Amino acid sequence: MKYFLTSLLVAISFSALASSTNLPDCKDLRGSVLPNTVDQLKIVMKSNANRPQVMVTGVVSQILPEDHNGLPHQKYTLTVGGQIKLMIVSNLDFGRVPLVAGSTISVCGEYKNVGQGMIHWTHFDPHGGHPDGFTIVNGALYGDKEVPVSN
Repeated sequence: MKYFLTSLLVAISFSALASSTNLPDCKDLRGSVLPNTVDQLKIVMKSNANRPQVMVTGVVSQILPEDHNGLPHQKYTLTVGGQIKLMIVSNLDFGRVPLVAGSTISVCGEYKNVGQGMIHWTHFDPHGGHPDGFTIVNGALYGDKEVPVSN
């Protein structure tokens, strides 16, 4: 019983610490906070919306080779809800996301109806004309600032 209570207190402490971090909301062009649900993603995927902003959480299913033609991009697939596989394209000018296949991450970005679906603009827009995107891995935020590219 003592071990159980200690474990419970530790879990509550970590939970409180994680929820106290200042992570941003994923917002659309109007500034509305976007839901992070599989049902919402399915609605967006079926719609004819012009490059809508989405928020998804899924499992990194495959890390793909980086693309260094033009602007350098990190690429990987994310499986959302155990059934929807999306390609994520992340501009390396805003930092490399520390990916591990099998890990659960969250991504905010622009959905494009390419292949089975793609999300890009997973970083802030330094010019202010596009909703900011980001990636969250283990409670850490990526894509919130420009950083030098290192190979």
